[in-house]
Amino acid sequence: MKVKEKQNMVLSGYAMSSGLAKGKAFLYQDILQRDHELYDITKHEVDDEYIRIEQAIKVVIHDLGLTADRIEEELDKDSADIFHVQKAVLCDPSLLNEIKKELCTELVNGEQIIKRVFHRWERKFREMEDEKFRQRADDIVDISSRLLRELSGIHAHILEDVPDGSILVAKRLLPSDTVFLSRKTTVGTVVEFGGTGSHAALLTREMGIPAVSRIPNLLKYVSQGDVLLIDGFSGSVIVNPDEKTENDFKNRIKQLDISRKKQLEHCFETAKTLDGLTIQVFANVGCREDVQHAIKNGADGVGLYRIEQFYLSRKNPPSEDELFEEIRQSLLPLEDKPATIRLLDAGADKEISFLNMPFEQNPFLGRRGVRLLLEYPDLAISQMRALLRLSKEFNIEVLVPMITLSKEMYEMRKLMVIEANDMGIDKLPLLGAMIETPAAALCAKEISEHADFLSIGTNDLTQYTMVAGRENPLVSDYFIDEHPAVQKMLHIVMRDIGKTPISVCGELAGKVNAISMLLEIGVRTLSVAPLLVPKVKEIIKQTSTM
Repeated sequence: MKVKEKQNMVLSGYAMSSGLAKGKAFLYQDILQRDHELYDITKHEVDDEYIRIEQAIKVVIHDLGLTADRIEEELDKDSADIFHVQKAVLCDPSLLNEIKKELCTELVNGEQIIKRVFHRWERKFREMEDEKFRQRADDIVDISSRLLRELSGIHAHILEDVPDGSILVAKRLLPSDTVFLSRKTTVGTVVEFGGTGSHAALLTREMGIPAVSRIPNLLKYVSQGDVLLIDGFSGSVIVNPDEKTENDFKNRIKQLDISRKKQLEHCFETAKTLDGLTIQVFANVGCREDVQHAIKNGADGVGLYRIEQFYLSRKNPPSEDELFEEIRQSLLPLEDKPATIRLLDAGADKEISFLNMPFEQNPFLGRRGVRLLLEYPDLAISQMRALLRLSKEFNIEVLVPMITLSKEMYEMRKLMVIEANDMGIDKLPLLGAMIETPAAALCAKEISEHADFLSIGTNDLTQYTMVAGRENPLVSDYFIDEHPAVQKMLHIVMRDIGKTPISVCGELAGKVNAISMLLEIGVRTLSVAPLLVPKVKEIIKQTSTM
């Protein structure tokens, strides 16, 4: 589509994160989705092209060796063996012969040869009867991706180099992609697939980045460099606006900024209801910049610190010392304010590449959260030790993700005690459980016997109660966190837990219509995106629990 044909074109979608933004489109596609250049070579160029492929293979083999060594050191030998197997595949003479034969026969560039040969190998493995061999197909895909990145000269994630003032345009954003989003460069996002409960939605809201989703055939209408106006309130996007449309939009942005400044004037005041109850308003964060925004916006502390960014899109797991130092630097702006740090919540759609976990038919109902930590205890130990060290300097609490059984909390508490004794630490930080499933909600009383506090994650609780995947755009209309079924779950938890402290850290905590309901059932601590803190405090001051 030509630029003139698209002028003032309005694309209607779904408001994923509120706000207004103007910027140039930056199109993003994953390496395996990308159309690699296809060009012919002569018979005389075959040897040179094969040398190029060989060099890429050598680099990948070297990287896999380093990864295996680090994994064995941080986790265990079984986990490291996954990467030794991938090395063995790349050293297989039959694979190398097939690559050379394909090159001599087809006479096309190395990227195309790798895609074709590895696609055949992947299909071959997936069709095998033995489940172990079928799982090897994922290794083939991983190796192919590594080789293509090397051949294409891509040594960093493409989103690390997004130009300033960009609006990110993509089919969808995975959690491993969102790690690289930055307020400094990305002013907005537009995606074809994604619901309000997706991780892309959560992160953009926390960062205060306007986002719009559910625009069919998005990449058909938006080209690299197009000027976009995003309305994260209505869910609309204007492509290549004329001068008048752009000026009107800029005036709206100015008015929004004025409104936010007024809220900031009172953000450091205590949030008290009309009937005199004090409500704590914490912030959900994931890095030092988020913590700084939380303090600037008047947060009483950090209610949920996510550490996934230290694990996603890495070749190796962070060490205990790395975790300690990264989180420590992030917490410095807090001074003596409290912070609740959640242990790694991986699995489902948040894949940890260095674990190379086996294929699961339904990963959202599989090994995620605490289940993964108990499966890989070394992974849990390095986190626990880092947090125990931090507890000597900061006012922190530790939160365990995706608890469904009370015995999981028992095991995590035992792990904390063992590591604390080994480190000579007498005073333990409080240990809490996340209530994110109907099973946990219905058995909150039993879970609380092993927990010092509870935190309700309404995003996953909604997903599992409504049977609607938060990342699945096909059922996004069923993802209703204010639905009576979800509210009944909240009522049950509040009724059963007695005096156990509890907070709500999901998206529901920041919704205007839901805050009064949460306060009425007894919730006294809310945790929301940093930029929402002033607005939530304002709503609380206008609310009565009587």
